[in-house]
Amino acid sequence: MRFATRSIAAVAALCFLSGAASAQTTNPTPTAHIPEGQMHIIGAAKLIVKDAAESKSYFEKFFGMHETSVYKSKDLYEEPIMGFGAAGAKLALFQPLKEAPLKKPGAPVALVYTPDFEKLVKGLEDAKQPVLRLPQAQSGTFKIAIVRDPSGNAIEVLSREGKPAEVGGSKLIVDDRAKAEEFFGTTFGAKPGQRFVTPTYDEVLMQFGEGPFLALFQPKNEAPLPKSPYPVVAIYTKDFDAVLKRVTEAGFGYRDMKTSSPSSRIIIAKDPAGNSVEIIRQQ
Repeated sequence: MRFATRSIAAVAALCFLSGAASAQTTNPTPTAHIPEGQMHIIGAAKLIVKDAAESKSYFEKFFGMHETSVYKSKDLYEEPIMGFGAAGAKLALFQPLKEAPLKKPGAPVALVYTPDFEKLVKGLEDAKQPVLRLPQAQSGTFKIAIVRDPSGNAIEVLSREGKPAEVGGSKLIVDDRAKAEEFFGTTFGAKPGQRFVTPTYDEVLMQFGEGPFLALFQPKNEAPLPKSPYPVVAIYTKDFDAVLKRVTEAGFGYRDMKTSSPSSRIIIAKDPAGNSVEIIRQQ
């Protein structure tokens, strides 16, 4: 993604709107297209939601997304996977069935591009949904809004005319941007792109090559919040064994997930901030 934006910082500055870790399950391994010559890609931004059905309806009605697949584990979780089509990154709506709701951070946790910015935002405003249009002083030449889904997750909406709607990136809230940047750089070879540093935040956009970015956002005016044991981003890799070795060497821990195929492999790793990161072997 080549679009610069300072919208996360704006949320922090404006103070807008201010399960058990061992739960394993058996599911088909999802797939994603990794571009030729690329080893890793962000496959999904994952939102922790309180009601999967309500969240699904929200993204269908206001964003025009549709369910591309769904994963369930009896008494543990339900997870509709939402997208704008078969291709492209997805938005996973993960409802833990045995975890009390955690406080949501002030900054966005996902980015969505839209060619119909005014229609989307006005629809939210007319429906009395939480939405904030950022002023030009904070958004520059872009049209940006920050919305809150029914679970309180902040989503950044960025106008992109002439191109299809798309999940543009996943955004992790970290307590040390430098440590997080080193982890994702070492583990996946992700390259730091645009940086935004102000008195209220420190952010870098990590590029995995072609496709969605991973934003690492360190707020300076909000204390670290408790982290869910469930993943907040899904990363697909063609170099799984090497990635697993680097995750092990980093020493932050990981756990295996059961899959329906012996050749499949999924782990849930921890980054330095305690965010859970789903890493999926892609053939």
